[in-house]
Amino acid sequence: MLHNKIEREYWQEFKEWIRENVKGYHPIIAIGSGGNINKIFKMLKKRESKPLNYENLRELYEQLQMLSYEERISQLGLNPDRADVIVPAAKIFLTIMKHANIDKIIVPQIGLSDGLIHLLYERHKKTSVFNA
Repeated sequence: MLHNKIEREYWQEFKEWIRENVKGYHPIIAIGSGGNINKIFKMLKKRESKPLNYENLRELYEQLQMLSYEERISQLGLNPDRADVIVPAAKIFLTIMKHANIDKIIVPQIGLSDGLIHLLYERHKKTSVFNA
């Protein structure tokens, strides 16, 4: 996406895949993890307990699209490795939300790997001999 090399047909297949894979799972609230969604969440000045909604994300996407790569760095203070990928990332999030009929994304302020480690620790703690 960053270099406009995704064919229109592939993008249409992606949208259809989303629609097909969410059938029977409504309502859906997404959970976002990773650098781009965390940065978007912070840019929208969301409180930790509040989800990110479609309209807020769409408005930010439109603002980001109007800025050049250099302006995203200078005006928004984005790191160079984030300033280039945040626009396509926001488009992907919006596309998924639209075609899966998702209104909100919960963005926990914990990384995916941290969450997995916590989950594994909790499971281990329940079965550990140290609990005896």
